Amino acid sequence: MEKIWLLKEEPSSKIDSLSRDLGVSSTVAGILWRRGLHTLADARDFFNPDLNSMHDPFLMKGMETAVELVLDRLHQGKPILVFGDYDVDGTTASSMLHLFFEALGLHAEVYIPDRNREGYGVSPRGIDTAREHGIDLVITCDCGITAVKTAQYAREQGVDLIITDHHIPGDELPPARVILDPKQGDCEYPNKDLCGAGVAFKLAQAVAQAEGLDPGIAHQFLDLVAIGTAADIVPVTGENRIIVHEGLQLLADSGRAGLKALKEVAGMKKDTVNVADVVFGLAPRINAVGRLGEATRAVALLTTSDPSTARQLSQVLNTENEERKQIEARIFDEAVRMANAKHDPLVRKGLVLHKEGWHHGVIGIVASKLKERFWVPVVMVAVNDGLGKSSARSLEGFDMYSALAECSELLESFGGHTMAAGMTIKPENLESFEEKFLQITNDQITEQMMRPRVKIEAEIDFLEINLQLMETLRRLAPYGPGNMRPIFASRELMPTGHPRIVGKDHLKFRVKQGKRVLDAIGFGMAEYYELLISGRAVDCAYVLTENEWQGRKSIQLEVKDLRLSEN
Repeated sequence: MEKIWLLKEEPSSKIDSLSRDLGVSSTVAGILWRRGLHTLADARDFFNPDLNSMHDPFLMKGMETAVELVLDRLHQGKPILVFGDYDVDGTTASSMLHLFFEALGLHAEVYIPDRNREGYGVSPRGIDTAREHGIDLVITCDCGITAVKTAQYAREQGVDLIITDHHIPGDELPPARVILDPKQGDCEYPNKDLCGAGVAFKLAQAVAQAEGLDPGIAHQFLDLVAIGTAADIVPVTGENRIIVHEGLQLLADSGRAGLKALKEVAGMKKDTVNVADVVFGLAPRINAVGRLGEATRAVALLTTSDPSTARQLSQVLNTENEERKQIEARIFDEAVRMANAKHDPLVRKGLVLHKEGWHHGVIGIVASKLKERFWVPVVMVAVNDGLGKSSARSLEGFDMYSALAECSELLESFGGHTMAAGMTIKPENLESFEEKFLQITNDQITEQMMRPRVKIEAEIDFLEINLQLMETLRRLAPYGPGNMRPIFASRELMPTGHPRIVGKDHLKFRVKQGKRVLDAIGFGMAEYYELLISGRAVDCAYVLTENEWQGRKSIQLEVKDLRLSEN
């Protein structure tokens, strides 16, 4: 399916003015302008993220009460329990709070629910565990905003519950002692895009501030918060950019034994760490133990100070990740066959796939891959022990959370975001759910929405690829939603030399424009081999990267799309 190239609109006269004011090329000025950096002061603030520019944590609704509850236990010498979700966001948030509280001298147990036995969210078993240890304060991480029944149970058991979450609240809020969630309708906290680890970090910041402590006692754990932020795919702008920028620097130093060992098993040997390293290197290994077994092992790794223990646990995470890959590959192959048998884009603008025995810990990854393959909203349902658990992934412009809400009478529970959501459902309701969900997608999704898009930053010639542009691209990092790596387009390129297929299905080749020749690689683009050997000019959409080989750096195009030139 040919992709739609969307070229970003730009006020050329204002970009020319910015180019003159800053003394940069029009290409660089355009990149800055499209990110809202319209003055020298804007650019200076963006390129120099400052911890002092973060928002006051007490702007978040409920923060004063939450801090009072924590300090009450601190001053009385009473322990607390941190209850975290089993994904990367939840485990990094829980690890961060555990280490922060321990640094204050406040003992904090960590409880991560068993995905298979307890499912998602705050469980009664977690509350029972707190009572068994004589604990009467539980703080959730990355979960709890829909835990109405469990919050009521905690209240009945005499347990104070602080919910820290970032998900969308339901119609009824849990009866917790206090809720910290910037997405509450009446919460005035400016950053609505914090991940779960980010919300938990604001609590740590507030406690340190209330006690008159050096802010560094909380800031030292931003490496963990940055991992949660990057892995949860929230916008890397504003306060989140500051968190990720500072956290990646801490992560590169690897002062934490567990993160140092995890980097080693992930093959990360560079002096710097970027968002892609987190998303594709560290996060899958942290996630794997929660998907296939007990996520407590991830917390043990992230919080240990013993190098030997860290090495052992990192190997466990790495092994589980390899097993996760095998399970995922098998389910993906099955799902593709099922989708090919039932999917007709002319009459079905969505996919609902379900099977008894699928491992629900990996279906979210599979759903994402199926969405990229068929370019329709996908709902994957794993049926086990008489209950279906699903992961759903959406297209831009289609609200998956709202679609599940329309089907709520058929569901046991549901939650999530616009682009990603989940639900539980009884198997006998699957057929009715599929029928209703497909009706919703057919009504709302247009043919244009079903064509993959490539958002082009700017069309440039190879002559514009210079040191100033490459330095600007380096300083734009960390990249992520809201500040994606710029994709450029160049037209009338002539393939030169002999293209090669490397690895499983990657394509390495060279292209020439004028007198300049650049290396290029297209990951998963082996299907374009015949186009490149046709002898015809091509248009190319790509991001600019630096490839290092045997100590030498060279500019390389990382190709996102190829097509024949119109001329």
